[in-house]
Amino acid sequence: MMVVDDEPLFREYIQKKFNWKALDMSVVCEARHGIEALEQAKAHRPDIALVDINMPYMDGLALSEQLKLCYPDISIVLVTGHNEFEYARRAIRIGVKDYLLKPFDEEEFMVTLNKVRSFMKAQREERANSRDQFALLRESFLLKLISQDFDMKREDAEAAMVRLRIPIPQRHYRVAVTVIDHLRSMDDPAEASLWRYAVENMLQELVAVSGEHVLFHDAEGRTVSIIAFDDHEEGLAFDGQAFERLGRLVEHHFKFTVTTGLGRFSSDGMELRLSYRDALTAIQNKMTAGQGRVIWHERLGSNPSLFELFSVELQEMLIYSLRMKEGDAVEELLDQVFAYLGKTRAAVDTALTGLMGFVSIGLSFANESGIAIGDLFGPEFSPYRELERMSTIEQCQDWLKALFRRVLDAAYDSRPSKSLKLYEAAKQIIHDRYADSDLTVEAIAGRLYIDASYLRKIFKKEAGMPASDYLTYVRLQKAKELMIGSKLKLSDVAERVGYSDANYFSKRFKKHFGVTPSVYEQRKRR
Repeated sequence: MMVVDDEPLFREYIQKKFNWKALDMSVVCEARHGIEALEQAKAHRPDIALVDINMPYMDGLALSEQLKLCYPDISIVLVTGHNEFEYARRAIRIGVKDYLLKPFDEEEFMVTLNKVRSFMKAQREERANSRDQFALLRESFLLKLISQDFDMKREDAEAAMVRLRIPIPQRHYRVAVTVIDHLRSMDDPAEASLWRYAVENMLQELVAVSGEHVLFHDAEGRTVSIIAFDDHEEGLAFDGQAFERLGRLVEHHFKFTVTTGLGRFSSDGMELRLSYRDALTAIQNKMTAGQGRVIWHERLGSNPSLFELFSVELQEMLIYSLRMKEGDAVEELLDQVFAYLGKTRAAVDTALTGLMGFVSIGLSFANESGIAIGDLFGPEFSPYRELERMSTIEQCQDWLKALFRRVLDAAYDSRPSKSLKLYEAAKQIIHDRYADSDLTVEAIAGRLYIDASYLRKIFKKEAGMPASDYLTYVRLQKAKELMIGSKLKLSDVAERVGYSDANYFSKRFKKHFGVTPSVYEQRKRR
């Protein structure tokens, strides 16, 4: 509080009469008149000003106007000997919170101060909530911007970028994804969050460009950087040294490592999701390229057909199969990979790089399931070294399939519980009857003679996803097989996978895979 009054006795009375500690307040400065008060306010930035109206040089109302102009958040309480409506009206117009009429007693003073303090607290909470809401809206839009199914119109997206203070599209971009290696092994979630916060603060300081650097978290909690360059040439010349330096500083000071993946350079804000997916692909290769490094997507390899094989789509199918406990489906996917490698006769280094991406998926799934890699495979486990020892593709295939079987066995108890049996039965119904357009979670539960809410609960527990999502996944995967393996019309494909409305099927397909069925079909038949 600042006390402003030309009477020394009144200032002394205010200082000594009240128990400021009990009020959780303190008097930080005092002034004899308005001019002195402005100087004291600039030096001490008080939260509350107790201001007498009648003072030389500048009266209390004029001072209040100046204080509110310079410090809009300050709360002002006027002290006056005038019980006049005109003073009160002017005070309210200025923004004065309350006023005391001399002479006032201790109770009046305490009530007034508590009222002002309550107002200030409410104002701060409202401002904090507003900031939190803005931050949530901003992060939500950024997540949408990098998602595969981003489908906003350009003008709507650009307007949202401006509104949410995100680098507007008239710039050039590169997306980076930074992860703390072995973050899952940290026992205390609060500690992990603290380290992530420290790394992000360092990153914010280190990345300096003529444009802007936006930091946020993706759905998996990874740190995403959108680096926006004002100048096209500066963007092309970006060398990633800030991320290299981050890695060195973190390892030196914190004794752990961070890995950063860098996606493609683009001059279109609508293509940020492509650069983001490139950065994820680069991160997935850290077991080969080495942890604690900066990995550029452009430098991963020069064989585009091989890297199409190890696409995000195929990786997602493998992850789905792991979470669904579908060991046979996992092996079928791996068989496809090795059949392709046998045909292309890819260079050993290139093939190993691709296979290590699949190893990363298996080990990430083990981590996700709470399995310690050292306990499962031994402390000296080095997958790249083991793959290097293999002399044939067939040996690599057997080794990788054995690794996935071991992970699956460790992740799921071999003794089936009642809920696991029901889950397996529900899954089988989905695979057998996905073409039935009337097949719903309720219908599946009815065939098992259980309540639909109970089925949803056990399916989510066992699979990590809703039963309805899995039904959609199976239907859309079957649709892809039909589109590539036959010449059926779109309406026929939709009907054969349980969709009576072809338009609705197209919307679901695009939302899931990012492209319409017709575009997908054209790409695969080229």
